[in-house]
Amino acid sequence: MKKSILIIKSLFVIGALSIFSCNSDDGFDCPEALTGELSATEAEFSGTWKLVAMEADEAIDLTDDNTDNPITDVFAQYEACDRDLVYDFMNDRNLEFRQGYTADDCTNKLTFAGTWNLIGNDLTLVANCASQRITIETNAEGDQYSYDVTLQFRDVNGAQKTSKVKFTFEKTVDVQPV
Repeated sequence: MKKSILIIKSLFVIGALSIFSCNSDDGFDCPEALTGELSATEAEFSGTWKLVAMEADEAIDLTDDNTDNPITDVFAQYEACDRDLVYDFMNDRNLEFRQGYTADDCTNKLTFAGTWNLIGNDLTLVANCASQRITIETNAEGDQYSYDVTLQFRDVNGAQKTSKVKFTFEKTVDVQPV
């Protein structure tokens, strides 16, 4: 499962944010933080969103269980700490990403902060000296969003496979004490 941990962390930290070097010698300037008041759509979108599904176009076997059992449900093949991914899109346009903070006994916790905006279906994240725009699809109820990413995996036999993966996040409901 160490390969799986590396893949998921790389996806969200390196791949999803397309991190570039911020060395001033290469002429690259870090993008400015996103600012401004939230639109009505953004205010409704703001909140805590948890990863609930990762579905691949092609079956792949990532589990080292001595059984050849490829499936398209990539999410089910990761351990609880690796599936524990949360984005907090805050009302002040800040965002926080956390991995491994709610699952039990996670030792490799990861967090980063940044800013965000949502214009139409384009969700833009600025963090770690990088900016990334993804096109999301929101369900009719507005409590789930998803997007597709093409990823390379190394299966349990060491073969590299490329597959389009749909990531789905669900908005969590804050329960207020009575």
